[in-house]
Parts: sequence; structure tokens; C-alpha cells
Amino acid sequence: MGKPVPRFSKVSEWIAAGNMATGLYSLERVERETDKAIGFKAERYNEFGNLKPATCWIPRSQLQEVVNDYYTKAPGRMFLVPAWLYSRKSDEGYVL
Repeated sequence: MGKPVPRFSKVSEWIAAGNMATGLYSLERVERETDKAIGFKAERYNEFGNLKPATCWIPRSQLQEVVNDYYTKAPGRMFLVPAWLYSRKSDEGYVL
């Protein structure tokens, strides 16, 4: 069984802990939301290898919402996603 995922409430805490070395990656470009998932603005490779605009849906249960208290040119809230899920979405053809 893997080690527990650290919990953060602020971007500065995530950065101080080693940012991506924590096993969590940040996402900020929210396009749509439902009760169960958040759709992030992305691009996706089609069957011809061309990138097309897309929405990449990630379950809320897998995300940590954090307050952006660090970056000046980013939204006030960001989301941390486990590296394994980010990798899986990349394998599905998404560019986040």
C-alpha cells in the first residue's frame, strides 16, 4: 500500500512541502463544474494526432481545492491532483 497523500489548504504549503515532489500536480483552468467532477480546460489528441480543445473531467473526490496565496497571475483557487491520475489523463491523450 502506498504512502498517504498529504493534505494542503494553501498553494504556499504545497510549494513548501516540495510541490510536485509531493505526488500532487496543480491545475487551475476550470472550465465547468458539476457536483461530482470538475472539468479543466485542456486539449486532446484526436485519432489523427491533432490537438483539439477539450474538457478533461476529474472527480472531485480525487482533487484537493487549495487557496492560491502564492502566484500573482493565477486564479484565487487551484486544485491539486494526484500524479498517477494526471499521468492517466495524459495517457488518454489530454494535455492539461
